[in-house]
Amino acid sequence: MKPETLDNKVVGMLIERLQDEYDAFYLYRSISNWCKGVGFFKAAEFFAAESSDELAHAKKIEDYLVDWNVIVDLPVVQRPAINFDSILDVIEQSYRKEYALFVAYEETSRKIMEMSLAAFDFLQHFRMNQRKAVAEYSDKLNILEGAKPQDKFQALMLEEKLF
Repeated sequence: MKPETLDNKVVGMLIERLQDEYDAFYLYRSISNWCKGVGFFKAAEFFAAESSDELAHAKKIEDYLVDWNVIVDLPVVQRPAINFDSILDVIEQSYRKEYALFVAYEETSRKIMEMSLAAFDFLQHFRMNQRKAVAEYSDKLNILEGAKPQDKFQALMLEEKLF
């Protein structure tokens, strides 16, 4: 007897989210490296932790797929940018990434709900995390409103509030 597996459409959608999590992992590793290299040490620590979180999210998706007897074909990850204009640029890119993930998990959940309630339930954790992440980066953008991101002294002072 062969054990059950997930519907191929469900697997495909989860692999897309796996790709997103690896993309976010690489982006935050790159941002952490840039921050450390230009003297934003608190931001570097924050983004190193963000990177680790994204990798943990990817592992959760992989584990879920493997638990359902799916051999996971790991997605190819494109290299992220390695240079950024300012701490504002970093936060804007992070906000866009987190918001895109939020939208992707919402859309995937809507589609999957009709195919697999178990997969829909599994995605609840990710939807809640993305909502929190969007709010967190939104708050950071609000703090930076009106700031001069090219003013290194001002940016370093704001780093205390941001991270």
